[in-house]
Amino acid sequence: MKATRPAMSEIQLLRAWTEWSSRSRKTYLGALLRLPARERRKDRGASFGSMQEIFVHILDDYLWWLEYVPQNRQTEYTTLVGADYDATGLRRLNRRVDRVVATFLRGLTPRKLAERIEIRGVGGDGKPYRASLYLADIVWHMHEEELQHRGELNALFWQLDIDPPTDAWWPE
Repeated sequence: MKATRPAMSEIQLLRAWTEWSSRSRKTYLGALLRLPARERRKDRGASFGSMQEIFVHILDDYLWWLEYVPQNRQTEYTTLVGADYDATGLRRLNRRVDRVVATFLRGLTPRKLAERIEIRGVGGDGKPYRASLYLADIVWHMHEEELQHRGELNALFWQLDIDPPTDAWWPE
């Protein structure tokens, strides 16, 4: 008889994906920091210019979406993109994101996932927008957002003839 894995609840699945993302983000940060600072800060015409700025954007999004948006403090947030981080600053910022995400996940319940959150922001085109999203949609969006930018980093690593630090997601 073939063994089957028991189905995970949405919260268990979100936690597993988030733990994997955190481990993987540390691996990407290590790969970025092995590049000379000039190379990782070089504008390569990517979504956020440099490889470092793409990575900072990923961290920036986690802070905005999981710390400021659920607390309705969206207008208080100042973006981190554009700040000049050295290796120590990037590591510190990554640890901050891990703490924010861990705190957020500890308080996650099915009821919270079903909460509607009002979003007010400014899009990449500079135009204001409003949306009403379920908290679950926001958390899943963060995974999609990070994977999108990680793929972009992969392409930039390949352009440098460096294998990107990809790894498979397997829940434990």
